[in-house]
Amino acid sequence: MKLRKALLQLFKVTVSVGLIVFLVWKISPSRIAANLKEVNPLFIAAAAGVFTVSSVLGALQWFILLRESGMKITFPAAVRFYFIGLFFNNFLPANVGGDAFKIFDVSRKGYDPHRVFAITLLDRIFGILGLCTVALAASLILLPGGMIGNIYLYILLFGGIIASGVVMMFSRPVSRLVRRVFSGIKLMNIGSRATIIFNQLGELRNIRPVMLRVTCLALLVQSLRICTHIMVGGALGLDLSGQVPLYFFLFVPLLGLLMILPISINGLGVREGAGVLLFAGVSISGDQALLIEFLTYVIMVMVSLAGGALFLRRQLTRN
Repeated sequence: MKLRKALLQLFKVTVSVGLIVFLVWKISPSRIAANLKEVNPLFIAAAAGVFTVSSVLGALQWFILLRESGMKITFPAAVRFYFIGLFFNNFLPANVGGDAFKIFDVSRKGYDPHRVFAITLLDRIFGILGLCTVALAASLILLPGGMIGNIYLYILLFGGIIASGVVMMFSRPVSRLVRRVFSGIKLMNIGSRATIIFNQLGELRNIRPVMLRVTCLALLVQSLRICTHIMVGGALGLDLSGQVPLYFFLFVPLLGLLMILPISINGLGVREGAGVLLFAGVSISGDQALLIEFLTYVIMVMVSLAGGALFLRRQLTRN
């Protein structure tokens, strides 16, 4: 088992490093270096600020779900736990590894870890649905122009994910059916965990104002994270006039969905390669597309270091 995990991590590292090296070589190291020299630091600082705000609001989204589920933690504590999770999301091989730290931190307050897991998973689902909603809106706005290939496929993809999520979350008959299907699965306690998740969802479903608040927060959080990419594009001198920002609201969610695939280290390399292909369709050069995604990732990692500092401070305080 350990050997298998080690080989899997080696494969992911190879994919990430290999794709980055290939992209840099293919596009031209000199062009990439020239673009880096011209980066506007004010735009980069603004992008970091926007991502930080989105993370605090993301913590608020998670906090609301926890509080409405009877978990009485303070908002500052939720922000600390969230940023520590963000740090480990970026520094562990899987980009959901930080969720385990968030679940552990809340569980230490005396709450059932399975319930905390259910709430944290719901928080993730709200995030995915929010991302798909802004992407669907951008797709429909861009549709009349006919500039983007596969636009109908994107509309079907995002619309299908949203419809599936809404039906799963709000349709009691569908929830009961899915619960029955999963309840018999004994592997890794999937059945019991699924039951807890659907029970938790059933409790929240009846609190419509809470669901509305969390939905609005999810839309805002995901929009701000897309704006982080846009500002990095501005830092690289990209012309952001006209419909250019809308391309980001379509392509960044596509990259986000692609990163769910566990084939690289936190999507590194895959995100940049797919970004080059997508943005090429709207006349954004490969070197700019590569740097937009890579620099945005660097900004996210740098902001998440605050979580690392909080974790280190806590460990030193305990000792």
